[in-house]
Amino acid sequence: MHLDTAIGANPIPFPTEAQIVGYCLSLVGVAILGFLLIGLMVMDWQTMILPHSFTLGGIAVALFLVCTQALFLGPNEDEVVLTKHHIQLTSPGGVVDRGNLFFTGPESLIFGRIAAVCGAALLLLLIRWLYKAVRHRDGMGLGDVKLLAMIAAFLGFWPAILSLFLGTLAAAVYGVVLLARGRAGATSRLAFGSFLSIGGLVSALFGNRLINMYIALLR
Repeated sequence: MHLDTAIGANPIPFPTEAQIVGYCLSLVGVAILGFLLIGLMVMDWQTMILPHSFTLGGIAVALFLVCTQALFLGPNEDEVVLTKHHIQLTSPGGVVDRGNLFFTGPESLIFGRIAAVCGAALLLLLIRWLYKAVRHRDGMGLGDVKLLAMIAAFLGFWPAILSLFLGTLAAAVYGVVLLARGRAGATSRLAFGSFLSIGGLVSALFGNRLINMYIALLR
């Protein structure tokens, strides 16, 4: 007799190959992201420079890991159905598709992560443009935009937004402390990339838990 049947419990589903590979790749991704963020945090604090080899290289590595994970997805895993209505596709052969319009698992995983990178970068570019339009000077460099895009490439869009929020909050607190101690003025520059890296580290370790807690508060 099966042990679960004997004790009256539901059998625990064994993880699929895609889930095992995805978990392992997630651990590898977090380790690589942590290495990159710690390096960028130190470099930006000391030199106010975020090297392309770290930010753009990190985006390339993250997308490679996502593509690798997509290779192991099963036929119906992570697919996204866009419509439940029959659609008709005109083609030279007059083919009619009577199924649903959907993204397969690999498509939704890869395109979703690319969309997260583009969305995070465009959001920070918009903030940068608005700041310059109002203050008539640059508020942040393009390196910060690439850094946030790199975090989105590893973690996704909403964890990247959480990183931005935490980094902005930490930078604001640090700026207030400097102003109160007379060690900075209204036009002083801060190494925002360092604070954004700290936000990325927190998001990588606790991001999903913090996001779920926030969603629970809104319900």
